[in-house]
Amino acid sequence: MGLALGALAGFVLGEFFGPRARRATRTPRPLPTDATPADRVRAAEAALAGDPLLAELGLTVLAVRGRGLELHGWAPSRQLRSRALRVVREAIPGLDVVDALLVRGEDDFAPLALADDSADERIA
Repeated sequence: MGLALGALAGFVLGEFFGPRARRATRTPRPLPTDATPADRVRAAEAALAGDPLLAELGLTVLAVRGRGLELHGWAPSRQLRSRALRVVREAIPGLDVVDALLVRGEDDFAPLALADDSADERIA
């Protein structure tokens, strides 16, 4: 009975995690050396869209001078910001990837409001 339950659990977990593992181990095709900036942007966008955790974030990829890209948008955590950078760098080796991503809860603070009028007097 235990052996049957173990085999069933292994099958279920393999079906659940299997497709993700196959995507993670897929090696990216290198871009040709004469790839245009638009080609690099499309390749980076495809790499982000292929990652199940990053696909829904709506990150923007911009081409910058030389052989570089810049990532813009909001990430829910530092870990996902780092993951986005890593995914693009692995998909297109040899590119400079500039991190312009912001993290929710850290970079979206509200300006400080003055508590009372006495603060104005201290500033003046």
